[in-house]
Amino acid sequence: MSAYVVIDLDVDDPAGFQQYVDAVNPLLEEAGARNLLVDDDCLVLEGDWRPATLVIHEFGSLQAARAFWDAPAYQPLKALRRRHATVQVVVAQPR
Repeated sequence: MSAYVVIDLDVDDPAGFQQYVDAVNPLLEEAGARNLLVDDDCLVLEGDWRPATLVIHEFGSLQAARAFWDAPAYQPLKALRRRHATVQVVVAQPR
């Protein structure tokens, strides 16, 4: 069953963050993930959540998403991302 990683992304340094994007996209592809959405102009219908940029990735399963998150190859990229952006990340799957 698919799992969806939902990211509330706020980029502090676009040039630095681009290094992360360039490095993470091949890893996402290797993990079988698809980038479903990147939107920096979400329409808020209710509530006070206002993501600067909303990103959604689809993985084949919750286990695949977790394996990607914990993969040794991804760890240095997390550090790179944290230098150039602030994120809130959740993963969920349909029930």
